[in-house]
Amino acid sequence: MKDSKTTYIILTLLLLLAAVLRLLHPFEIPFTADEFDALARTKFGSFSELINKGVIIDAHPAGVQVFLYYWTKVFGYSELAVKLPFIACGVLAVLYIFLLAKDWFNSTTALVCAAFIATLQYTVMYSQIARPYSSGLFFTLAMVFYWSRVLFKPETNYRRNIILYVLFSAFCAYNHYFTLLLAAIVGFSGLFFVQRKFLVKYIIAGLSIFILYLPHMRIFLYQFHVGGLRGIFGPPQNDYIIDYLKYTFNFSRFIYAIAAALFLAGLISFIRRKYKSACKFILLSFGWFTVQFLIVFLYSKYENPILEKSSLMFTFPFFLFFLFGWLPELKSSGKLVVTVIVCLTCLLSTVLERKYYDIFYKSRYEQEIKLTYNAQQKYGNDNVLSFLNMNDDDSVPQYYIRKLHINLPYYNLDFQNGKLADIVRFLEAHKDKASYLSFGNLARTSPVVLPLFLNYYPYLVEQANFDEGTFYLFTAKPREGKSPYIFESVNTFEQPCPYWSEANQKYTSDSIAYSGKHAYKMDSLNEWGPAFSCPLNKMTDNPNNLILISVAVYPIEPITDVQVVATITEGDKEICWSSSHVSDFMPDDSCHQWRKAYHFIKLPDLYQNERNLKVHVFIWNRGRNNFYMDDFSVRTIEANPIIYWMLEKI
Repeated sequence: MKDSKTTYIILTLLLLLAAVLRLLHPFEIPFTADEFDALARTKFGSFSELINKGVIIDAHPAGVQVFLYYWTKVFGYSELAVKLPFIACGVLAVLYIFLLAKDWFNSTTALVCAAFIATLQYTVMYSQIARPYSSGLFFTLAMVFYWSRVLFKPETNYRRNIILYVLFSAFCAYNHYFTLLLAAIVGFSGLFFVQRKFLVKYIIAGLSIFILYLPHMRIFLYQFHVGGLRGIFGPPQNDYIIDYLKYTFNFSRFIYAIAAALFLAGLISFIRRKYKSACKFILLSFGWFTVQFLIVFLYSKYENPILEKSSLMFTFPFFLFFLFGWLPELKSSGKLVVTVIVCLTCLLSTVLERKYYDIFYKSRYEQEIKLTYNAQQKYGNDNVLSFLNMNDDDSVPQYYIRKLHINLPYYNLDFQNGKLADIVRFLEAHKDKASYLSFGNLARTSPVVLPLFLNYYPYLVEQANFDEGTFYLFTAKPREGKSPYIFESVNTFEQPCPYWSEANQKYTSDSIAYSGKHAYKMDSLNEWGPAFSCPLNKMTDNPNNLILISVAVYPIEPITDVQVVATITEGDKEICWSSSHVSDFMPDDSCHQWRKAYHFIKLPDLYQNERNLKVHVFIWNRGRNNFYMDDFSVRTIEANPIIYWMLEKI
């Protein structure tokens, strides 16, 4: 069998594998939050309304949103119908990385790179999400492929290639601002390689891309002016690139080993060879990857945080070229062995090590709806207070309620339009009517509601963990559940308490108490109360856990500026500072009666095992108000271990 025939047989099998991985259980691929948001912005009556209300308010170009607008009008809103074009783009990306790598390097490098793109969780998952990621990956690779043909093989189908280069560059511009940036970087790079006799045509091609983009300039200028989704992401840390590369390779030491072995073997072989024409493409690939990353990284760090791992996908193939472009051309048997090793390693990691299909396919939205319904069926609708926090309106839960054909009474926990004091008032009114409380929430939900719920329903019956979402079922019946806490320290001001500073006896009162016989008086002369201080490693060894804080407060006058404060320090350095205002939890009639205020520390945002961190909690009577406090508690709850599954090692 000829070598070229073997190569294309292996490529065909890779394309089939890529399609299977992206279409496995096709009717179970769930919608994500971004997809729900995008689909909600397709339901307009006209194109102008779509642009003004569905596109310009977003942080992305119009391309994908306009496509979804017309696609859903024809094919509907089912998961598979919406996702199918993006799955197709994910498979086509495997084809085009092969074609480009074969042109630049050889068929061995091409098959290795295609194998990684076909099987890594990174590329599989974003091929199943109807957002501008797999489309951007495909458009970028196709754009560079035809750009390469225009510059380095102008004698072959020049007119066709330059037309396709212009079109795919325009697609990049309309798809995502990172693909627009990459198209600009690639286009500028071409000025260093284009032959003099083709320079005018190349410049005309660049002008043609700009002309095709002119209809979008109004949207671009507006979105750039307002800064996109400013404040959604935090500034990247200096080691972001390390975290990103770990993420792309499944956090797998096996994939690290395969990639490193191929890189070293290729580099050694490359040094020994005299034929080094591929060197310019290796340097070009590394340059594109590095330049785009540095532009976005520095802009995100010092101006407006926009850096996402998903958006770096468009330059990821060029990092693969840098790693594997050194490989020599192998015989048919060698190509087959190397491709199989890469595929098996990545496939086993994605399926078994990362548990991709077990976790990603369990939609947090649908599962939480099902579990809420099951709880109501088991204990009775009137005996379960059901809270959901899935988006700012009811569109997501209602979608699944219709899909599952169920009747589900619930309360939408809307933090933007409601107040925590309203939740307190609601629970006070219903605590004697229902013995259970269910709560389906997303990772972005403020954990401050957890200690609030646990004040009324202190026992955990069930906890179900999903990617970026958790379901809880609590009860007021001690025999029906268990304590959710793995660490607990409660200062009742009855006697010295471990981890708490000693209470000033002149402020300890025996005339009133929430529990026991004593409470602690705060007044205009008393700005700081007794403080909790404990090494973090004594409270938890899991970076996904939550620290929940509560304190009973008896206001003698309306509370104006009193805060429950939590800080974390490393030696003398303060790592973070956060607080909750006591007044947020106080209904208008709270004077001269005990109420509770709550706070939390979300460890995943800052926790690192190797750091010597210490937790401090205290009351700051900044407004010098008069009140009593009691039962000041600091507890650790075992949280969702996979809530940030996508971004961390399991």
